[in-house]
Amino acid sequence: MPTKRELALELYRRMASVYDRGGAGFDPLRRRAIELLQLRPGDIVIDVGCGTGLSFPMLLQGVGQEGRVIGIDQSPEMLAGARQKVQTHGWENVTLIEAPVEDADIPVQADAALFALSHDIIRTPEALRNVVRHLRPGGRVAVVGVKWAPWWALHIRIYQWYTCRRGMTTYEGLGRPWTHLQDLVPSLRVVGRVLLGLRGEYYLARGAVSGA
Repeated sequence: MPTKRELALELYRRMASVYDRGGAGFDPLRRRAIELLQLRPGDIVIDVGCGTGLSFPMLLQGVGQEGRVIGIDQSPEMLAGARQKVQTHGWENVTLIEAPVEDADIPVQADAALFALSHDIIRTPEALRNVVRHLRPGGRVAVVGVKWAPWWALHIRIYQWYTCRRGMTTYEGLGRPWTHLQDLVPSLRVVGRVLLGLRGEYYLARGAVSGA
């Protein structure tokens, strides 16, 4: 039986060449989450599960030329898309790390971390611990992702059942995906649910690590 990592690598290998076509449709979600990070010029931000780098332009707008973006992804094919964007735009302050997040050798203590549409990572405590320990005291965290729609929106749940499996290996924790991160960042709070549609199928959360 394939491991969770093997399943994820295969999912994103198949998706990489077309990911930007659909992923760009979630830009309103990404932008709202990045706004919650309250990035400042000179900040260092970790893009956890960065994929093809769709969040990079918004993150770079926040941290400026004097700041830095660290993108982590375990998929070689997805990261190839991110690398192409970096080269095309000449972004010299973007560092890419190809590794599972739990094993990534993160070379900085960052000011902020973004988790955008990365359910498998949000449900992997080892990955979350590795990111959180590389945040400065008071470092900000923002999460945007999918959650189960409420019980009364059964048709949306059925749709999610079929579509979410394209980008995640597990439905575990999909009712409250943020709980593992909240264990590490007790200040984490869900601040919004709906950005696309009106049935609570998305969520936003933000918090800061201790020591602010």
